[in-house]
Amino acid sequence: MILTLIVLRFKLLLRQKIGWVSLLAGLVMILIGFSTANVSFVSPFKIFWDFALGLSFVLVHVLGIYLGGQLFSEEKDRRTLHLILVSGVSRGHWLVANVLGICLGLLAIDMVWFGATTIVSTLAFSWWDLVMMIQVKILQAFSLLIVLSFTVLFSLLLRPLLALFLSASLSLFLYSVTSIERIFADKTSAHLLDSSWALGVLKIAKFLPPLEWFDLKIFVGYENSVAWSTVALTSCLGLAWSVILLGLASWRFSKLDL
Repeated sequence: MILTLIVLRFKLLLRQKIGWVSLLAGLVMILIGFSTANVSFVSPFKIFWDFALGLSFVLVHVLGIYLGGQLFSEEKDRRTLHLILVSGVSRGHWLVANVLGICLGLLAIDMVWFGATTIVSTLAFSWWDLVMMIQVKILQAFSLLIVLSFTVLFSLLLRPLLALFLSASLSLFLYSVTSIERIFADKTSAHLLDSSWALGVLKIAKFLPPLEWFDLKIFVGYENSVAWSTVALTSCLGLAWSVILLGLASWRFSKLDL
C-alpha cells in the first residue's frame, strides 16, 4: 500500500504544472549558465558547473519546501486525505509515502537537469570525471529528504504560510552556520556589536541536522572526488535524521483531530 501511495504522489507531481515549468526553467538556466561561463577566460568549466549545481540546489529545495509545506493543508481541503485514510491507509504510511513521493519526483526532475548539464559540459569542455558531481547529487538527495521531513513536521504544527517561512529560514540557517559563526566570531568587528547572543544561538545548531555536511558543491573544480566512505556515512546520517523527523511528524499527525 505504501509503495502505491509513493507512486501515486510521484505521478501527481510530474503531472503538475509546477513540475514542468520548473523543468523547463532549469533547462533554460543551464543554457544561460553556459553563456555566462564562456564570457570568462578563467576556468569556464568551473563557472558553468557552479552555476548549474547552484541553480539545481536552490530550485529543488525551494520546490521541496513549497510542496512539503502545502501537502497536508491541500490534501485536507480537497478531502482526498479523508478518503485515503478511511480506505484503510494509516496516517503514518500516508505521510511517509507522500514525502518519499515528492522527494523522488523532485530528484527525477533534478536528474533531467543533471543529464542536460552533463551533455552541454561534455560538448563544450570535452570529457571530464563525473565522480564528484555524482557525489554532490547523492548528498543533495539526502539533504532534500531532511528538509522535506522538517517542512512537513512544521506544516502539522503551524499554519501553511508560517511553516513555509520557518522551513525556509531554518534551511538557510543550517546551510550557513559556519559562515554566520565566522562573522560573529570575528574579533575585528567585536567592538561594533555584541555577538554573545548570536554565538549562543549558533550553539543550538549542534542539536539540529548538519546540512552543511551535505553540501559538496564548493569542492567542484578543486577535487576530483571525496572518499566514498565519507559519502556513505553522511548519507546514513541524513537517513537517520529523516527517520527521526518523520517519526515526530507521524506522531503529531496521529494526534490531530481531522
